[in-house]
Amino acid sequence: MTLTIVLWTIATYFISSIPFSLIVGHVFLGKDIRNFGDGNPGATNVKRAGGSIWIYLIALFADGFKGLFPVGIPYWILGWSSWEVMPIAFAAIFGHAFSIFLGFRGGKAIAVSAGIWIGLIVFEAVLVIPIALVFWFYVVSEDEWAITLTMLSLFGYLLYTRSNDTALLIIWTVNMALILYTHRKGQLRKLPTLRYLKASKE
Repeated sequence: MTLTIVLWTIATYFISSIPFSLIVGHVFLGKDIRNFGDGNPGATNVKRAGGSIWIYLIALFADGFKGLFPVGIPYWILGWSSWEVMPIAFAAIFGHAFSIFLGFRGGKAIAVSAGIWIGLIVFEAVLVIPIALVFWFYVVSEDEWAITLTMLSLFGYLLYTRSNDTALLIIWTVNMALILYTHRKGQLRKLPTLRYLKASKE
């Protein structure tokens, strides 16, 4: 069993390291998406590079599936506990953020994180994450703060529904720490701006 988990974890890291958004940019746009926006090889820069909503969604879902299937299959189909999928979840987010195929650089781990949580709590994540994300995007002006507050909302939901599942809470903690790290040079260095205050000043 232990060897199987180790092999699955290694495979997950390599699968998650595949820069699908970068590939989508080359195939559909003929562009290196790292030359746009913040230089991040993630789905958002596919859109910034001139991709249509459909091309953007292809990249977004491809990155999300890197977390969903490697975590969801052992958790729900193979019957592995949350403790057993912990290293697999870590491998998924670290593979995306520190891709072996990109010199241990990568994306900001947003889509793959959503995939992981859908793999772990399924329909609850499908509801909680989008609702929280839309809400915070309307409340604060900075996208990175909206993402961070969405993760905090997910944590609150986990505490309410699964306070005894220590493994899931540890997965969230590591996930949150990585997202904060990948966004360390962005808008999180200053306090968020509330949209209604910004609108009233204008």
